[in-house]
Amino acid sequence: MTRHLLLVAVSSTLGVTAHSYFSMKLLICILFFFCFLFYWSGGKGKVLILHVVIMGIFLGSASVTEMRNQSIYDGSQSHFLVTFTSQPKLDGNLLKGFITSEHGEQLLLRYKIASEQEKEGLNEHLRAGISCPVQGSLQVPEQHRNENSFDYQRYLSHQNTHWILKANLISFSKCKEGKNSLIVSIQNFRMRGISYIKEHFPKESSGFVTALIFGDQSEIDEEDLTNYQRLGLVHLLAISGLHVSLLTGMLFYLGIRIGITRERMIFLILVFLPIYTILSGGSPSVLRSCLMAMLFFILMLFKKRLSASVAIGAVYMLLLFLQPNMLYNIGFQLSFAVTFSIIMSSRIFLHYPQKTIQLFIISSICQLAALPILLFHFFEVSILGVLLNVLYVPLYSVILLPFSLVTVMVHLVLPTLGQPLISLLNMTFMLCNRVADVATGLPMASLAFGKPVFIMMLLLVLSVLGLFVCWESSFRTSKIWWGMFILLLLLQYNLQKLSPFGEVQVMDVGQGDSILITLPFNAGNYLIDTGGQITFPLEAWKKKRKTYNTAEDTIIPLLKSKGIHHLDKLILTHADADHMGSAKELIDHFEVEELIIGGWGAEHYQDKDFIPVAREKGIRMKMVKRGDSWNVGEAKFYVLNPHKKEENTNEASIVLYAEIGGLSWLFTGDMGETGERELIDAYPQLRADILKVGHHGSKTSSSIPFLEQLHPKAAIISVGKENRYGHPHAQVMEAMEENKINVFRTDEDGAVIFKYSKNGGTFRKILP
Repeated sequence: MTRHLLLVAVSSTLGVTAHSYFSMKLLICILFFFCFLFYWSGGKGKVLILHVVIMGIFLGSASVTEMRNQSIYDGSQSHFLVTFTSQPKLDGNLLKGFITSEHGEQLLLRYKIASEQEKEGLNEHLRAGISCPVQGSLQVPEQHRNENSFDYQRYLSHQNTHWILKANLISFSKCKEGKNSLIVSIQNFRMRGISYIKEHFPKESSGFVTALIFGDQSEIDEEDLTNYQRLGLVHLLAISGLHVSLLTGMLFYLGIRIGITRERMIFLILVFLPIYTILSGGSPSVLRSCLMAMLFFILMLFKKRLSASVAIGAVYMLLLFLQPNMLYNIGFQLSFAVTFSIIMSSRIFLHYPQKTIQLFIISSICQLAALPILLFHFFEVSILGVLLNVLYVPLYSVILLPFSLVTVMVHLVLPTLGQPLISLLNMTFMLCNRVADVATGLPMASLAFGKPVFIMMLLLVLSVLGLFVCWESSFRTSKIWWGMFILLLLLQYNLQKLSPFGEVQVMDVGQGDSILITLPFNAGNYLIDTGGQITFPLEAWKKKRKTYNTAEDTIIPLLKSKGIHHLDKLILTHADADHMGSAKELIDHFEVEELIIGGWGAEHYQDKDFIPVAREKGIRMKMVKRGDSWNVGEAKFYVLNPHKKEENTNEASIVLYAEIGGLSWLFTGDMGETGERELIDAYPQLRADILKVGHHGSKTSSSIPFLEQLHPKAAIISVGKENRYGHPHAQVMEAMEENKINVFRTDEDGAVIFKYSKNGGTFRKILP
């Protein structure tokens, strides 16, 4: 029964996937799966037909869901009557959350709060179920603009959301209460509970308590949350089977102790579980846990039994049939993969009587099951996390979760008695967070393997499945699978060193520059500039929990996705914020061998925040000037500027001429017309196949004489979408057209990538 259900679950998954990602790769997977079915069933045609039918049913379910997932808007509408259907978020001076329009379509609302008083009013009165008139514009969510980056448009589409409503005016005085349904009442109770914890608990622990009780991680400090994610501990902050088992177990025990009959207690728990699903946010892990628990208690009511493996298989297919897009939710993938692996491997850890060893085995099984998913989405895993889970899982599930529940309930009834409990709980969380913070700095805390290609992903999944099967039946055979698994990981970790391909990648970092150059066989990894934003001091109420940082949110994830473990050179062309504003964060969180800045410009860097960090980490710092150069294999790099002290930092930009992939490149930083004239006077024979346009396409650069001498085949403009400077200037674009230069623009094309090998290379852009 278990194996049959597992194979049916695979068929249903392939059916849903075929609707959205039908490709040759998927056809190969389906072919291999049916070959396995043919072998496993002994050539029975009925089995193959059954699985074809199941695949067709789930393909049909996904198709129907897609047909219903259509927008009635065309983007021209500006007046709406919206209803807040879930808990809205107040983040600094931004109000955001999912809403439903008067036509029943879900939108994502974004509203900039005008004053602190308005924010206080919103915090007090805003709740689920109220309807308000709104004026604003509809915007299409952003696609991913860099390689391997998060696709926000696809993410929202999977949640039946096609538009972002950027509100200019919300008439809160005209808001009306909607129908006070049970679901809305539960959601508002959840909001009040979260607000109560936020108000009465210290900020160091309030976010963790709301995460454990209500499934809301939004109040957790961003640094703490990042540490837990890197160490593979973040699952402890998501409500899962442990939480549900603990709560239902406590309720069942207390009910029996006070005299409620077994049947009535089961009925009460069946009523409680749907309510708790809403109270805890309704995430995929909550849905899975509550549905499995409900199935268990229903069968108990009728004195029937069902294996855990059959239960999870049935719940998986039910959710997938009702909400096919849930398959693409990372929480859904991790929740089912980890839970199923624990259920299927229960005999393995039961062989070991010692509880500590059992915990270690369970932790290892969970990490193994999650590893392919983590590598695909986050490109890194924590080896140290296996050991830390042995400590943190019982700490959170046995101590901190019940302690948090008890503390909240005691403080509600007896605030005086609850205050010491809050202090003790806060100290415990602070200690846990401190240990996690120290652990992130240890070796093996987090290893970047890069995003696996299709064949590697397939082999990793097969090796994990083979390992689980053989680990239980034959330790000797499992050694072979362990060896295969470790060999695949080592290969994935060192894949860049074995790759004959190099790349020049102009990233989309908004209104700034950041260019990654990787040479074949890991011979050199160079980053020219880090991008960055000009920031201004903000009042406390306007500050968001996390602001966008090009290094943390774009550059480092890209480097990890490529399997790059260090940068040989970080080249900062000049000291403007849009070129080196994220240098500190990059140096802080990534290994950099050498830092290069322009000669005659040291005084511009003296007060920059990344200099002390670079010195503390022992990074070599070098000042370059005209005439400096270096070669790596067939790649050659020449510094053409700076050549003297300049008052204008743009004219002092490092200008780098390179020969890469059979093409000549000129990277000009923010050099203007004055520097361009001097450059072509100094190098009258200078030519470049590819020009990185200076100063984001400003009219102060890319002069006609400069373009005529370089005679480039293509030009790349790194520029922010809808930037306030009007870059690139129409005059520059006309000059490009007159000189028949093919132009790539990051605001229209996203990242621009040139991939090459010995036989030449090709350009591609991220946006279609």
